[in-house]
Amino acid sequence: MDAVQRFNTDGNHDLVTVYDMLIGEDTCDPFEDSEAAAEAFEAADWLPLLKHNLADIQRTHELAVLAERFVPRSDFSMKNLAPPTH
Repeated sequence: MDAVQRFNTDGNHDLVTVYDMLIGEDTCDPFEDSEAAAEAFEAADWLPLLKHNLADIQRTHELAVLAERFVPRSDFSMKNLAPPTH
């Protein structure tokens, strides 16, 4: 079962919106949306892009900690994020 289904997120599934709804704390993210992050990447503006990525890690971690309090561990499924091997 998707952990988002366990919380009322009004049908929102993106990281920033769910984080804002359930946690609501400030992060170090300098961007309002992912489009701005993509533009920073295209412009090779690395420091704000790094802050954006760190903010996503922070959001993911805090949501995982919250979910662990309410969702049984057996309901979590892990994805393999390792690069494919040839």
